[in-house]
Amino acid sequence: MNSRLPHNAVCLGGPCHGMLTHIDQDIGILTVPVPHRSPEEPETARYRVTRERVHHPSCAEPFIALYWAEPPDPAESSCPCGC
Repeated sequence: MNSRLPHNAVCLGGPCHGMLTHIDQDIGILTVPVPHRSPEEPETARYRVTRERVHHPSCAEPFIALYWAEPPDPAESSCPCGC
């Protein structure tokens, strides 16, 4: 990833949700630097490159959708039974 190149992807979910970035790979999982908000947060997060394209108000061209690749924290489960 290189911040000097124009943004072509958007992170969806996870700690980088909504962040625009530039990627050069077509498939796989990549590591995205997390914009720090507190010392407890991780420095990077893993995102999966998808074929999906989404529109963002900052650009007429659609962005590549990067979905957060980390499993959800079981402590944050919305199901009362923990499943």
